Amino acid sequence: MNKPDYYTTKETAAILDKATATIHKYIRDGKLTPIEDHWGGHRGKLFKKEAVEKLKEELADDMPGMTMSESADYLKITRSILQSYLDEQLIPFQKQTWRNKSVTFIQRLDLDTFKTAYRDRLLDDRLKQRTFYDRKNKQAFYQRFSSPSINEARLIRYDSGKWGFFIPLTGLEIGYEEGIFKHELTSDYEVSFGKRTGTPGYAKISLPLHYSLTRKFIDVLYKQCAISNLYMEIHEDKQKLTIYMKDAVLTDTESAESIGHLLENNIEDGYITANHQHIRIESSEKNLSIHLPYEIKKKIKELADEQGTSMQVISSQIIENYFSQQNKEEIVTVPSENAGQNYSL
Repeated sequence: MNKPDYYTTKETAAILDKATATIHKYIRDGKLTPIEDHWGGHRGKLFKKEAVEKLKEELADDMPGMTMSESADYLKITRSILQSYLDEQLIPFQKQTWRNKSVTFIQRLDLDTFKTAYRDRLLDDRLKQRTFYDRKNKQAFYQRFSSPSINEARLIRYDSGKWGFFIPLTGLEIGYEEGIFKHELTSDYEVSFGKRTGTPGYAKISLPLHYSLTRKFIDVLYKQCAISNLYMEIHEDKQKLTIYMKDAVLTDTESAESIGHLLENNIEDGYITANHQHIRIESSEKNLSIHLPYEIKKKIKELADEQGTSMQVISSQIIENYFSQQNKEEIVTVPSENAGQNYSL
């Protein structure tokens, strides 16, 4: 057998135009069967090309859109959250009979439009899910574990929902039960769910997944920040970890300056300041207190209710739109020999 005769999970998802989570669902449903990796060292599953192509033909059999499960996977939320969006008429959908069943279909373009228009709400709903956190065992993605035989192991979560361990020293992965019972791995520290803060916005940081400073930062984050103020997206295909977090000051941090430089180079939204011991992480959004007449407040609340968001978000949009329009229309008068002529910026 030749390895080119097979597709990886990522390649299969791209060919079928589905999320990787949907591929794992197809495995559970028996629509796809992964084969054993005879080459070793490959992370993830492999699928026969002919099986993937056959499933592609079956899925293309007049399917008029994405199903509820596929749409939820695409937005990285649960079906119940997606249903709430449909109930509020935030996303267009159609119910049709397909293969003798009544099925709800949603167009990808409508999902993309929703992602843009309701970015903050979608992020908040993802934050509430916290798939990177195991509530039952109070453990979190990339939390450090160790044992007498393994100096460092990192807890990882697969798209299928199962947990396992990554061993940085060897680059190998082992199952959760094997790590706990055979190697006697225990967590090096506890993580706390804690209480969510009311500060606006999130700092967004994307870090290289298997970088030693990333692991050090995760340890500091879990020790000093509540899980309720964090959200993580794991991009295995890009070997990247995206963290959304509320404002925080990390104190008495070993390698604070090195970690600070890493964060400064990888922050996508927000601000980082660091010295030899402390790291401050802040969202680019700040609170602004203003007094408004009752009628204006009432209109803002009506808009917020219509869009399924908060009055703060609506107020922010109004202010941003105002200054955006001002910048477009701003006129300056040049005091020179051309005085009296107006120029648009």
